[in-house]
Amino acid sequence: MKPDSQTTTFAVLGHPVAHSLSPAMHNASLRALGMNAVYLAYDVAPQDVAAAVAGMARLGFGGTNITIPLKHAACAAVAQLAPCASRLGVVNTIAYHDGTTTGYNTDGVGLLADLAEQFEIRPAGLKVLILGCGGAGRAAALTLAAEGAASISLANRSPARAEAVAADLASDAAWRGRVDVLPAASEAWTASARTADLIVQCTSSGMSSEDAPLLPPSAFRRGQFFYDLVYTSPRTPTMLTAESAGARCANGLGMLLHQGAASFHIWTGRDADLPAMRAALEEALRRKKS
Repeated sequence: MKPDSQTTTFAVLGHPVAHSLSPAMHNASLRALGMNAVYLAYDVAPQDVAAAVAGMARLGFGGTNITIPLKHAACAAVAQLAPCASRLGVVNTIAYHDGTTTGYNTDGVGLLADLAEQFEIRPAGLKVLILGCGGAGRAAALTLAAEGAASISLANRSPARAEAVAADLASDAAWRGRVDVLPAASEAWTASARTADLIVQCTSSGMSSEDAPLLPPSAFRRGQFFYDLVYTSPRTPTMLTAESAGARCANGLGMLLHQGAASFHIWTGRDADLPAMRAALEEALRRKKS
């Protein structure tokens, strides 16, 4: 559909943002549903996020996604936070309604949806290991705790980050699980991984096929689930290692898909066309590799 004066504009903000696959999947859904709308990408520096969001609100944008490293800055750029964004402390989705900006976070929804789709599991009662305690790891830990994980072990090269996430978990009076901060030693990570039901890999490791696996084969076992948030490779080096030991594995492409679909629904009130979005993501990844 050719844009005209009635076209609604959606966008993703990041810094940099050229790598984002969000335009591919959202435009595919907009086309499939026959909507007069377009989804663009804008490179915005962290100090300019508030001005960009205010400008988009005035221009009548339909909605905005926020990607790294702007998710924290976006919290202060909106008029109000939905409970999901307030709890996680980061915003990845902004809705514009009657001049008011509301920040949401759909990352947790995306993770839970893909765990159910890929592994047919829910977090309740599971022993979880989180590898990497940056923004993605923190969001994963808080999401899984809110869904009733029995225990969460936190592994990070800088223990201070893991301790900060542990403090966030401990402050959640509704969660009755156990949290452990692991020392920055591969032996401790391997021992914890061996007993975990679900391992969630939240570092950048695996974005290159030359990266070494984060854990050795002895860290994994049959009956275990390994979820890698990296989606640029069908199987990261750590996924291959986990699979060789019998663990079931999935990458983060489905999480990207489902968090995007949740954003789409927030903005439009309509269900996204998931098959169109998935096909667009897979095609975009193929083009990046060619």
